[in-house]
Amino acid sequence: MAGKIRGFLSSPQGRDSLLTTLTEGLSMLGMVLTFRLAAQVDKQDLDIYVIVRRTVAFVFPVILMGAMVGLTRFVSMSSRLEQKRGYLWGALTWVLPLGVVAVVLAFLLAEPLAWMLFGAAASAPLVPPLALMTVGIALHGVAYGYLRGKPAIGAANFAQLSVWALIPCSAFLAWKDMATVLWATGIGWVLVPLLSILPALLAPRKEKMRRERSELLRYGLPRVPGDVALGALLTVPGYVALRTYGLDVSGEVGFGATLLNLASAVFSPVALLLLPAAAGRLAAGDHAGLEHNIARLFRLVLFGALAITAGFELLAKPLLLLYLGPTGEAYLPMARIIFMGALPFGFFNGMRSVLDAYFHTPRNGVNLVKAFSLLLLGSAVHLLIPTPWYTMGVVTVLAMYYLGWLTWRDVGFVRSELRRMAVRPENQLRLVVLIPDAVDGSTYAASKSQAKALALHGCEVSLFHLEHRSSLAKLFKARRAFKRLLHAQRPDAVHVHFGSVAALFTVLVSSVPVVVTFMGDDLDRSDIPGPVRARVGGLFSQVAAFFASGIICNSQAARERLWWRQGDAVVLPLGEDGLGNSEATLAYLKKVAFHSTVGKQASP
Repeated sequence: MAGKIRGFLSSPQGRDSLLTTLTEGLSMLGMVLTFRLAAQVDKQDLDIYVIVRRTVAFVFPVILMGAMVGLTRFVSMSSRLEQKRGYLWGALTWVLPLGVVAVVLAFLLAEPLAWMLFGAAASAPLVPPLALMTVGIALHGVAYGYLRGKPAIGAANFAQLSVWALIPCSAFLAWKDMATVLWATGIGWVLVPLLSILPALLAPRKEKMRRERSELLRYGLPRVPGDVALGALLTVPGYVALRTYGLDVSGEVGFGATLLNLASAVFSPVALLLLPAAAGRLAAGDHAGLEHNIARLFRLVLFGALAITAGFELLAKPLLLLYLGPTGEAYLPMARIIFMGALPFGFFNGMRSVLDAYFHTPRNGVNLVKAFSLLLLGSAVHLLIPTPWYTMGVVTVLAMYYLGWLTWRDVGFVRSELRRMAVRPENQLRLVVLIPDAVDGSTYAASKSQAKALALHGCEVSLFHLEHRSSLAKLFKARRAFKRLLHAQRPDAVHVHFGSVAALFTVLVSSVPVVVTFMGDDLDRSDIPGPVRARVGGLFSQVAAFFASGIICNSQAARERLWWRQGDAVVLPLGEDGLGNSEATLAYLKKVAFHSTVGKQASP
């Protein structure tokens, strides 16, 4: 055993694991020290700083737009350095402009934002530096995602330690005025990420980054609601408590949430190392090896989260008194309540990368939105009905346990899928073909013939007929039936014929990669009567094209009508009998389904 450990630590993967774990531990200690320094003056300073940090965590995902996870995933799967830099520039094309907008709005709306966040317009000087801190964390997300995916582990870990520990602690040691501390922290948080990626920014660009930017947006945009929901789970309870019990209880709720976040940060190295490794194993088809790794991490994270929760509940009072001094007594009751959510939240944080790597859809985001919906329901009850001061703490814990259960369920599904794929015949595709027509309809006879041809080539094919596309009630009923089919068949991909409602329905509902075949009149709606129906149907097609994992066009003219991703789309004419290009279509579907790099292909 000792020899295996030494061998692992002497390997590049072992050194990266050790260095990342050490960095995360030091970063967590730095965050702990930061809040201790904030409590040096009085409880109000700590309450304000807690609200600032929770607000930054709540808002920055809107600026980042899922770029950190997307960068790590795509950069780690790219073989060319030029393409890696393309992803970096692609992320900055929206992070920098959105950051400027955020800072300008903070100056213009400082007083109303101060009233909303701190309960008093007199705190307006704190709002602009808060906005700069938010921009800095978004830039750090871009730099950190790029460096980890590259990989440049040393630079990534140095940036992480600087942003989370060295800069905020230094600001508190150098200044006592809260506004000055926040300005210093924000400036440092902007400079360190930019300096860490400066060599990549200064390197000459030989190619445009439109494709990389498009891939990042397609991957990141659907994850924004989930990222915002994650910040909101730890922030909104404090805002609600501010309106019911004032700044003191709001700060106590926020501090409890911060302790919860610190506890979950113990498992951050697991998530950081697992995402690029899992994405690489999926691309290589090593399903058995990935399932084995997930099984070990599953047990490690679960027992670790349980130990941390039990340890804090037993030692909460001496720990808080040691940490905050006499001020810690005031935070003890709420901290004990909220920390009961450390078990499910730690499990979520440790295992979330499994879902990010496996699913094309934002499964973590869906789970976070569901948990946040439960928290909003509890918050509404607390605001409308007189309830005790500890209510928001209890509501937070309930939302965390719901999130933990959803993660447990989905990780179990991924493991079962990996086991299934590990023993199936190599490169065999399981496909669901969605036809926007009745079962006995003849409009899409060619599409049905193609599905039969794919089956003859060794593909397992199931058909789903979307018979009604203009009734929301019938679409919702079809959604349930489609989800049941996906659960029963467990396909590797879904192939939808025709854009408009059918394609948009599929990309919104499917949990597996979706390939859309555009016929032509789904993009060119000039023959459709009425301005509304034509424009809406065409818009649905373009939105579906943006989020689809793969695009097939029936003709070159159809491809030229795409607003974006023309370079990603392949032209494979279906033919009147549906048998044309069936082998090429199957090859393309396999590339998408099996996480291979899908690039532009020549038209036959």
